[in-house]
Amino acid sequence: MEIDPEIEEVVDRALTLVEQGKLKAGEAIISKLKGEHPDNYWVNYAMGVVRSLNGEYDEAIVYFDKAISIFPYFVEAYFNKAVAHKSKNDIIDMIKAFQRVVEFGDREDDLVRQAQDILGDIEQSIKKSDGMDLDLYIESGERFTEAVSFMEKREWEKAIDSFQESLSKNKNHVQSYGNLGICYAQIGKKAEAIRAIEEAIRLDPTYEPAITNRIIIESLEEGERLGLDVKSIDYYKEQFLEEEKILGHPLT
Repeated sequence: MEIDPEIEEVVDRALTLVEQGKLKAGEAIISKLKGEHPDNYWVNYAMGVVRSLNGEYDEAIVYFDKAISIFPYFVEAYFNKAVAHKSKNDIIDMIKAFQRVVEFGDREDDLVRQAQDILGDIEQSIKKSDGMDLDLYIESGERFTEAVSFMEKREWEKAIDSFQESLSKNKNHVQSYGNLGICYAQIGKKAEAIRAIEEAIRLDPTYEPAITNRIIIESLEEGERLGLDVKSIDYYKEQFLEEEKILGHPLT
């Protein structure tokens, strides 16, 4: 790990410019440093901050991850990575990053206290809505993400297994039921597809994709495959991002 107090001092000055609203001036300094010191953890962190402020959250996360790979206990990088994931509405990854802040940080540190407060609020909300703790919520979310990946590769049986695993941990996960219905329809199992779709609608009567897909699937014969490409799977996330874009500011 490259440790150079002079570089860190320059980075601090650049970030001060950024905080003062002089984003381009600060970014120019940090970009120059990145070219000269590509493996400096502090420089990569600063690039992540700049990318976040530019709304380039995917790129910001790449830089934060690079900083963390160089210095695995970099609390500030984990915190800002969590904020970037929050901006993308990637709740599971946000929670995991905040957990690392609490794990590696000093309990008296302001960032640690903020992370603890956020995680406490999230866990209270999850317990109230789903009756589960954060760890189980994360496990369920990871299986859902895995299932979505299988859907995108048209590996329907594997997707079904992963969605069922997700539901074994979170029996009220609407999107798992909705996507499970699509997967069953894709392999010609109409009855199972309808049951899954109906459960999604029971849990959320306003869940638009399930309402639309039920009409399509009901028109199929048993054994007939749906045969449609899947374009939008994470409906709630897409809806969140669209509303955020329309309103012009982050939702909470």
